[in-house]
Amino acid sequence: MLYGLKLFLKKLLPYSFVLFTHKLRAQVAAFYYGFPGKRIKVIGVAGTKGKTTTTNLVAGILEEAEFNVAMFSTANMKMAGEESLNTIKLTTPSPFFLQKFLTEAARKKCDWVVIEVSSHALKQHRLYGVDFKTVVITNLMPDHLDYHKDAAEYRDIHLKMIGDKTETVIINGDDKQIPNLKSQIINKSQISNPKFSKLIFLSFGFGEHNDLRCRNIEISKDETKFRAVFKNSPREIISPLAKFPQSGISQGKNLGEFALKIPGKFNIYNALAAIAVGLSADIDPQKIKNALGKIKSVPGRMERIFAGEKQEFEVIVDYAHSPDSLKNVYEAVKPYVKNRLIAVLGGTGDRDKTYRAKAGALADQFSDIVIVTNEDPYSEDPEDIMEQVISGIKNKILGKNLFRILDRKEAIVMAIGLAQKGDMILITGKGSEQFMVWGEKKIPWDDRKIVGEALKEKFKK
Repeated sequence: MLYGLKLFLKKLLPYSFVLFTHKLRAQVAAFYYGFPGKRIKVIGVAGTKGKTTTTNLVAGILEEAEFNVAMFSTANMKMAGEESLNTIKLTTPSPFFLQKFLTEAARKKCDWVVIEVSSHALKQHRLYGVDFKTVVITNLMPDHLDYHKDAAEYRDIHLKMIGDKTETVIINGDDKQIPNLKSQIINKSQISNPKFSKLIFLSFGFGEHNDLRCRNIEISKDETKFRAVFKNSPREIISPLAKFPQSGISQGKNLGEFALKIPGKFNIYNALAAIAVGLSADIDPQKIKNALGKIKSVPGRMERIFAGEKQEFEVIVDYAHSPDSLKNVYEAVKPYVKNRLIAVLGGTGDRDKTYRAKAGALADQFSDIVIVTNEDPYSEDPEDIMEQVISGIKNKILGKNLFRILDRKEAIVMAIGLAQKGDMILITGKGSEQFMVWGEKKIPWDDRKIVGEALKEKFKK
């Protein structure tokens, strides 16, 4: 009822009025809790992909440096050493939840708060009253265009994170959209921030032009190794770097070898962003290395589910649901599939419909068996969503290597039942989410739990 009413009001009311009510609610929340976001150091992690993993890596680095940390991400949250899953199904929480969370962080004397920031939250003013000391932009790809007017609006909405208290902006220097965003940050800062000369930009990526870049990449199924090099420049004011000798690589400072336990080349970008945050927070590179080596997984992000020695195939659960993220995940796992890749996927309702056929095409391209199922239909008919996903699958035969199963649990059980020695099952779309939204219902859910139960049933004999 409530979800349907919200959809009705969105159609009935002018959108400017809807945004006004969002801002008013955020202002009331900030006033009610006394603006805790101005009394504590906050790091905001935004961008299209990699936010959740980067947020977790940053929090891990800060904790390794013995800071008291609070963190909120799509997958999980932390508060002064205690960790729990995100059960509200929002990347960035509502204003009242967020302000209460920040108040609790201040009460527990957290040194840093790390917040994953969605473009929806920025447009809806949910972060009103939060001063970001450090801003991270992981990348900017055209996304959520069902919500934002166009790609330019999506890009420019991230300017709202930059305020008078912002000291460091960490950006993906390999992203083609970043120069446009950076120039606008500079223009905005020159007008509104008299301390602009102290605003530090740190770029990360694979390209030589970046302040922080990687070399000697070694990727295996379980680990990614690389050397991190920091470029000499006038902005090299970060004190830990002074300890390290010239590496001879473009005359940069060699920070040594880093080992990341989270697989996938795309996760190197997330690691570089987190390293840059650690350096900007004056953390010794050795502690950063230690932290990255200890983080074995992020809930629902390339998460392996293993039930014991009888399991001669692999099961991976991942949140990937857009074409870009699905492509990254498929490319990351494909080289390590010994036999067949079995893909389980669906499509999200009330979101960009162009994603669906593209997702199906990617599953078709990379997988040997595809099982299309329900995900989060919201107000849409899940059968229609599944049909749109299947429309992108041209090289599979229904009933032979393509299956359409509405019940997501049945789909997962079927995948595990089909699995043979050397196979890999990749279940995408929900990750560690704790609910499935179907119409007005929020159904308790956890792909990982269902996988665990199905594996137990398969091997109970």
